[in-house]
Amino acid sequence: MTRTAWRILFSMFAIFAIMAVAVACGDDDDDDGGDTTPGGGSTATQPSGGGGEPKEGGSLKVQYLDVQSWDPHFSSFAQDIGHHGFVWRGLYKLDKENNPVPEMAASEPEVSADGLTYTVKLKDGLKWSDGEPLTAADFVAGVHRTCDPDNAGQYFYLLSNIVGCDDFYTANGDPEGDPPVAAKSAEEKEQLREAIGVKAVDETTIEYTLIEQQPTWPMILTMWMTYPVPRHIVKTSGEAWPSDPTKLAFNGPFKLQSYTTKSGAVFVRNDNYAGQHPAYLDQVEFVYIEDNAQSNNAFRSGEISVALADTSNLTVLQSEFKDELLSYPQPATIALQMQMERQPLDNEKVRLALSRAIDRDTLANNVLQGAVLPTTSWIPADVAKIEEGTFDDEVGFDPDAAKKLLDEAGYPNGQGFPKLTILIRDTPSNTATANFLQAEFKEHLGIDVDIEVVDAPTRSRRFTTEDFELFPGGWIQDYPDPENWIIGLFDKDGTLNHYNCFDSDIDTLIGKARYNTNNEERLEQYREINELISTRACGAAPMYHQANHILVSPKVGGIEEFHSSQDRVLAADWAPEEWYLND
Repeated sequence: MTRTAWRILFSMFAIFAIMAVAVACGDDDDDDGGDTTPGGGSTATQPSGGGGEPKEGGSLKVQYLDVQSWDPHFSSFAQDIGHHGFVWRGLYKLDKENNPVPEMAASEPEVSADGLTYTVKLKDGLKWSDGEPLTAADFVAGVHRTCDPDNAGQYFYLLSNIVGCDDFYTANGDPEGDPPVAAKSAEEKEQLREAIGVKAVDETTIEYTLIEQQPTWPMILTMWMTYPVPRHIVKTSGEAWPSDPTKLAFNGPFKLQSYTTKSGAVFVRNDNYAGQHPAYLDQVEFVYIEDNAQSNNAFRSGEISVALADTSNLTVLQSEFKDELLSYPQPATIALQMQMERQPLDNEKVRLALSRAIDRDTLANNVLQGAVLPTTSWIPADVAKIEEGTFDDEVGFDPDAAKKLLDEAGYPNGQGFPKLTILIRDTPSNTATANFLQAEFKEHLGIDVDIEVVDAPTRSRRFTTEDFELFPGGWIQDYPDPENWIIGLFDKDGTLNHYNCFDSDIDTLIGKARYNTNNEERLEQYREINELISTRACGAAPMYHQANHILVSPKVGGIEEFHSSQDRVLAADWAPEEWYLND
């Protein structure tokens, strides 16, 4: 297939849910830095800053959240991916219109006639930040690392269509399986690694071999789990990432100068970055602030120039910062996620009772001051192409139905119901949401729940190790297609299915949809899956879609112009090379 045909194939299948603001990164994150809504919610407003011409130089200090892991081939949380995008980049990136465009690649890939082999040429003379050559083998190593069972990349499922990736990922066996599966020997694992369908044809040419035609594959090549590995530092795919991230080499617009856990990170321009242009800023400093009320005070005093708005105080901020508050929709869903391996959350009627006890309108409009859009659909309506409120009658707020469901589950009036705990990150809006849920469950179901407050890295770790019961968290779209809301998240063996949603009907439909080249049929299958997730509360009871609310100093440019649903934590943090100072 020619490059032109590749572009046609992509345009046939890509779903642009929100063309004006489109792809957020990430994963399971909760809240406050964004609060979203394709198809509704906040109206996009623009700060007055950023009107000047981009110029080189200067430094910027911004609020951010501490990282759980610096390894892009492992991570799944938004704040991690935001860090990765500052210092590493892949073959392609999504532009503002969500089109994959070359970044480290010299051009679009060449695709074989059967649609199963993609050949990519690198730009000439690529270098890591330390001056070492960046070659095709480094990109091959990135795929190997994500598929390596000793690294266990949480986004490996997006690469499972590469020949051999699944076989390598499962090479450590499952000694507790039924029946138990023995681990492969070191020699067998090496053979499986070498059999993965990604090869360095020469120093500047990479070849990917797929199992099935995949309409969304061009988007996958833009994602962080495909980023290259500095093989002169991390020599094998199963080797631990350096505990000191400053010891790594980088190929993104910035390189890491310093990092202090719970404090911050300093990035400086990487002069070896081979993107469209070098970063405008000399330096960007992340200041790790969990409490957005605190960060907003730091913004007021001029200590930081960009901050996440405290949405629990949004009406005040809208009045105080008329020209500095950037608000815009984002395709993200926050749900009450429920650990289905913990009783009684394994009971569908219990999960539905919790869902039906939540007054989403009051939560969205009063508790969160209209900063979000209430929903009962996991996939945003504009992405799924359904009517907003489609599932309200089945799983929306209905105290009488909630009580009846709990009675049928064996807990009349809440009697004998075990105490559960809501796990949250320490922000005002998270606390307000948790307090609201706690009161709702007490009033409508007669049950008591506790609230546990932790910092961002602990919250991330507790979720990924499945050490939680109730978790207000959710999903921010990584790339603009409904499969991104389903694959890996709700299939039985999905690496991000940390709430353990096991549903044979969902698995059957995923099997039909995943590589279906009939686009209308594929989209309808994902709509059916969305209905099953939403109406069975399979690990998640959707509560609201988000919108981002960011405070941006008028002296900063390149942020409002590049805000999109690709944002990780802050507006335009997917493209920090575009940030600049006006004065």
